[in-house]
Amino acid sequence: MFRTFSIIGSFLGLFLLATSASLAAPAAGPAPAETGAPLKSTVSGAEMLEQGREYRAQIESTALQIQAQVLQAKSDKDVIRLNCLIDKQTQVKVNGNIMDQALQSLQETVSRHDEGAQLHEYTRITIVNQKVQVLRTEADACVGAETNYVGRTKVVVEVPPGLQNNVDQPTPSEPPVSVVDRPPPASPF
Repeated sequence: MFRTFSIIGSFLGLFLLATSASLAAPAAGPAPAETGAPLKSTVSGAEMLEQGREYRAQIESTALQIQAQVLQAKSDKDVIRLNCLIDKQTQVKVNGNIMDQALQSLQETVSRHDEGAQLHEYTRITIVNQKVQVLRTEADACVGAETNYVGRTKVVVEVPPGLQNNVDQPTPSEPPVSVVDRPPPASPF
């Protein structure tokens, strides 16, 4: 019992010593932020609006593409694909609503000439567009479509110098068989 109290006492002593040392040491916090000029956008408000409207058109195109895939899945009676596509379609619609709100807010900030708010809304618009692009790729994956298909594959065969193009080469002989000596057993058991 005495031993238990001595162990607890030594831990308590170490704890008190550590806490008193940490209280005596100056707190090292994060470096203060520089108070420089706020970030400025290299894109004007009108260009942001135009780009946002292009993104909105792309979102509408994506929604129509997914709707066509949903209809195809319904006609194929593929419930798994249909559920996956309906999930992506719902997410695209929600992101479209967020895009509409961000475009409206961007329009208001452009009319007020508030550059900080313009940059914020434009960033929201860009992020929503990126999310919708990911959703489009995921919808294509639901269907099983290849997203990186470029075209038909073309095979080009290059013949090394010294070989004739029109003559079949003899098949190589069988590879040499190497005999591997196994080590002796480590124990007789």
